[in-house]
Amino acid sequence: VHTGDGVLDHLFNVSRNHLPVAIDKNGRMDGSIWQYNLEWVRDQAHVAEAFARLGEYGKARTMLSRLVDDFVSPEGDTVDSGQRRPPSDVELDQNGELLLALGTYVDWTGDLELVESRWEKVRRIAAFPFTDPFVHPPSGLLHNSREYWERHGIHGIEDGFELMSQFFVALGLESAARIADELGHDADRDRWAESARTLKKAILDDPTFRLVENGHLIKRRGVDGVWQRTIHMESGFGLPEAIPLLQEGPHYLDPDASSALPIANGFVDPTSELASGTLGHIEELWNQWWDGGGYGRYHASSEPDSPGAWPFASLFVARAYACLLYTSP
Repeated sequence: VHTGDGVLDHLFNVSRNHLPVAIDKNGRMDGSIWQYNLEWVRDQAHVAEAFARLGEYGKARTMLSRLVDDFVSPEGDTVDSGQRRPPSDVELDQNGELLLALGTYVDWTGDLELVESRWEKVRRIAAFPFTDPFVHPPSGLLHNSREYWERHGIHGIEDGFELMSQFFVALGLESAARIADELGHDADRDRWAESARTLKKAILDDPTFRLVENGHLIKRRGVDGVWQRTIHMESGFGLPEAIPLLQEGPHYLDPDASSALPIANGFVDPTSELASGTLGHIEELWNQWWDGGGYGRYHASSEPDSPGAWPFASLFVARAYACLLYTSP
């Protein structure tokens, strides 16, 4: 890949060369440069996608096989930080991200055997987010108390609908439906395609529960329909006293850089007013409490770690702007 921009070419080449050496021959990957010695389905699914796009098909297959075989329970929930979580803390987005990675692998390789030989497990991955206690019958949206960046109840995250949980599950179901169509599993294809459409409509159009306010996507809404705009910790729970979340409030949840991902993936039309409003809102995350550039994950006032720009967050926003750039007339 050559973009003609020296900085972008350098970043791409470094990423391309570094990824293979971060994974062992069995597909294992430490979840962090800080040596967690733990693994996440979310992280590894995205790395497997990258391998597929780079032509590293063997590495992608090894990682995806291991994730489906060893990191998905018989019930269909997925491992994060090396463990299964109670329903309130399950990372529902991971099911969608794994299905999306499987679809990307099939798209780039044509290798249907990987998923065909594991079809019952794929069905469980697709079905799990729609089991009790996650489904909210009035809206069809999925709820619990875990947010995308892994804050949860102790941080003040209330039971509700996280944008990324809906978005990635919908995207993953679209991907799974394409695979089902190729394999001739018509009932699965129709069910998953309809579930994806229903989720998308609820996210964008539900009169009470849609994840849109003031012309932009929002991060989270409670099961009562109220936009959860702030969080509050009742106790420090051993966290450093100097973190922003333990200072005087309010501690805002929005804007959140993950809101750029529906635009970056074409789930929301990049040229639409909703995309424009969302990106404008996200711009508040640039240089919030620092001056070195980059976007924070979310409003720095709700940060339980050190405030600062994150590469992930900055790349999410960059992808959304790139998508806008290349789809504009």
